[in-house]
Amino acid sequence: MGFQNEKLLDQIGLKILTVLQEDARVPLSRIGKKVGLSAPAVAERMRKLEEAGIIKGYHARIAPEAVGRSVSAFIKLTTDPQNYKAVKALAVDMKEIIACHHISGEGSFIIYVQVGDLPALEAVVERLSPYGQTQTSIVLSTSVDKTFMVPLP
Repeated sequence: MGFQNEKLLDQIGLKILTVLQEDARVPLSRIGKKVGLSAPAVAERMRKLEEAGIIKGYHARIAPEAVGRSVSAFIKLTTDPQNYKAVKALAVDMKEIIACHHISGEGSFIIYVQVGDLPALEAVVERLSPYGQTQTSIVLSTSVDKTFMVPLP
């Protein structure tokens, strides 16, 4: 971590990030009250955090099942290094793929998908299969989901 990022991630910067992770729609004045700054000072801090690439965006969390994506699965793909670029490009292009992680250990990628039904999952697996061996695990339920949160010190 560079000096500039260390400066931005002081106690106040970390508090701002914590508040934003909990609810990015909190008014600047309320954030200011929580961290001891004025609303304009909070806005300036947030701008600097954005410019430094620490804050990457503000997003709405949408319930997948509410938009017809009731089946979630993890697909482990084992492939040769010459296929990595193609797999990554496919992951970018396929809207069903929510995350694609290049991993160490067994396998090459862990791919998280959300689809409407099992035939749609099968279609995703079929598109990945030409690149190597797949192993699919369907999510039965999710008891903890902190995918939108980054643990802060």
